[in-house]
Amino acid sequence: MNRPFDVIQAIQKRYTDMSSVLDERGRRLFAAAEARAYGLGGAYVVEQATGVARSTINRGIAELKANAPVTGRVRRPGGGRKKKRPGTPPSDR
Repeated sequence: MNRPFDVIQAIQKRYTDMSSVLDERGRRLFAAAEARAYGLGGAYVVEQATGVARSTINRGIAELKANAPVTGRVRRPGGGRKKKRPGTPPSDR
C-alpha cells in the first residue's frame, strides 16, 4: 500500500478537482466513499486530506451503507440559515 502521505496528497488532489462542482451532500458522500475505499482509518486520513469533519464523513458512510435514495433536499428540514423576516432592521454583525 502507498505511504499515508502519498494517499493524503492523492485524496487532496481529487477533492480539489471536484469541490467546485459538489454541494454539501456531494462533499459528504465523496469524503465517505474515499474513506471506505481506504479501509481502516480511512475517515482520519480523509479528514486530514480534505478538512471535512470526521462526524460528517461518518454520516456520509452511514448514508452510503443505507443506500438511501437521493431526495430533492440537500439539508435536513430546518437546516441552514433562517429566512430574514420582512421589515427587520439589519443586524449589527
